[in-house]
Amino acid sequence: MGNNENVEQQNATGSNEGSKADEVTYKLVQEMFKTDINPALAGHGGSVELIDVQDGIVTVRMMGGCQGCGMARVTLQQGVQAALQKAIPAVKGIRDITDHAAGTAPYSA
Repeated sequence: MGNNENVEQQNATGSNEGSKADEVTYKLVQEMFKTDINPALAGHGGSVELIDVQDGIVTVRMMGGCQGCGMARVTLQQGVQAALQKAIPAVKGIRDITDHAAGTAPYSA
């Protein structure tokens, strides 16, 4: 009976393979944010916080000068997402959960 419960639970929640792959992707993205992405954004007073990775979709929150900046979408798609996908093939896309309307000091030049 114990084995059937485990199989039923795994079928209900999906395969563990996806979550393990997402854990590896999370760690790789986290390291890339630390070493490449955030140091580049710091020049504009901004940063990106890694929230989660699910099914290869990276969820982020933009902070500092990036929050509320008119170029945030371009930075996210053409900068952050492009760099992540080039370096980490498991990254399928990026999702921004930032409340850009709440930004108090967006970068502007």
